[in-house]
Amino acid sequence: MRLVEAGVYQPTRQAGWVGGAWARVSAARVPFAVAAVLLVGAGVRFWGLGTKSLWFDETYSVFIARQALVDIPRMLQTYDTHPPLHYVLLHVWMALFGSGEASIRIPSVLASVGAILLTFFLGRRLAGDRVGLLAAALLAVSPFQVTSAQEARMYPFLTLFGLGASYALWLALEEGRRRHWTAYALLMVLALYTHHFAFLLLGAQAVYVLATYRRKAAVGRWFLSLAVVAVAYLPLVPTFLAQMGTGRGWPDFRPPFGLRALTDMMGMFSFGGGLFGMGTYFRVGALPLEYRAAIILPFAILGLAGAAGLEEWRRRGFILSYWLVPVVTVSVISLQWNMFYQRYFSFVLPPFLILLAAGVFYVAERMRGTGKVVTTVSLLLVLAAFNLPVLANLYREPSTYDWRAAAQHVSAKAGPKDFILFIPGFARIPFQYYFSGPQVQASLNPKLLRFAQEEMRLAEGDTERFAAIAKKYPRMWIVATIPIGYKARQQIAKVLAPAFREADGRSFGLVFTFLWESRLYGTAPGNR
Repeated sequence: MRLVEAGVYQPTRQAGWVGGAWARVSAARVPFAVAAVLLVGAGVRFWGLGTKSLWFDETYSVFIARQALVDIPRMLQTYDTHPPLHYVLLHVWMALFGSGEASIRIPSVLASVGAILLTFFLGRRLAGDRVGLLAAALLAVSPFQVTSAQEARMYPFLTLFGLGASYALWLALEEGRRRHWTAYALLMVLALYTHHFAFLLLGAQAVYVLATYRRKAAVGRWFLSLAVVAVAYLPLVPTFLAQMGTGRGWPDFRPPFGLRALTDMMGMFSFGGGLFGMGTYFRVGALPLEYRAAIILPFAILGLAGAAGLEEWRRRGFILSYWLVPVVTVSVISLQWNMFYQRYFSFVLPPFLILLAAGVFYVAERMRGTGKVVTTVSLLLVLAAFNLPVLANLYREPSTYDWRAAAQHVSAKAGPKDFILFIPGFARIPFQYYFSGPQVQASLNPKLLRFAQEEMRLAEGDTERFAAIAKKYPRMWIVATIPIGYKARQQIAKVLAPAFREADGRSFGLVFTFLWESRLYGTAPGNR
């Protein structure tokens, strides 16, 4: 009897152990996959983090963050267009870890990696593990998001807090738990203290909630959460009004808004831009408009397929409003007051990638038999074929604004009696991050009349000012950058010609240095 029992029991026990182990492995597959995606995302963001020069916006972040904490709000009211949270966080970070190029970019990397994880959670809630995992993987290797993550700016934090608030809102509306409403309010406050574009997310949420929910309890709790957010935002109202009152939110040197800008943005959403002459993070695309549809239309169709593949209309409404309302709102405003830059929209990349991921599986499910696997693999290969070359190129291409190399060049060539002139004046901030020479420095801010034609006007008295500089200093270095382009520099050269002769000119991406030798040095009374 015992032998029979043993003969029956042992295989059964073994089968149970194997089955349990397999169940445990199967249950762990998704967490392991998510961990792998996070490692890849962190790896591509940390790779070459300090290789490229900081550009103006990053050095401006350092400039503001170096101020005393009590002075940062005043500086923002006078000189900036953004809320204080990122600058405060960077201030604390630099106090702990220094202000080196790689160091100041690490907070952005960490925020971007956090957004990858939240993208998985939101995608899983809306469409299951497969969609959540693929959307997170697409965000992990997205050249658009990687470029944003490797900048010492606030946009990865806006992505993180906005995505967290959106996820918390979905949970709060679906489950009605107090902790979700609390998380939603807190994350929205953090987003609003990070960037004013968080108001666009509030608009997207309003469109979704008011158009979708008929339950008074859910809508009432949402309004209550908004009231909490409004109260928490009150201290920032004076700063916001001061910034908007100066008009710094839409400077006159921004490229014109139109279909070219919109298609460049769609290319950056889809594969990071840059292929076939499409626009990039810093540059407007050169590809004619008539060829752009063939490139971006397949991605748009896949996104629409993803919307169709979501199980219910509320899920579609949520993800579409999250992505489209901010883009449409800024586009409409930019018809009158141009505030459109493609790179501003990295914070709504996660919902677009959730749509793409859902589209891959929706299209594949329409196939039969092995066609499902073939279609899935084919679509993934197409996405990889577009994204990975752009991602690889991010590490190969030189800095668009190489302030480091420009400062090193001037440091090596400039004499102690030379004069340095910055055109426009804001060029001083990134240059001085790398340069600490003894030369006298000044700024010139010509009036830019039209961006596209590079028409500008110097102020009255600038000709006399150049003559006075030429009499006092043997050489003058001009450090210039966009929006001062080639035509504008030609105009400046004509004004300089009576007092100076050009001796040298170099370009470091979109940063330019010019050495001018004085024709009048020594003629001033003090130099005789």
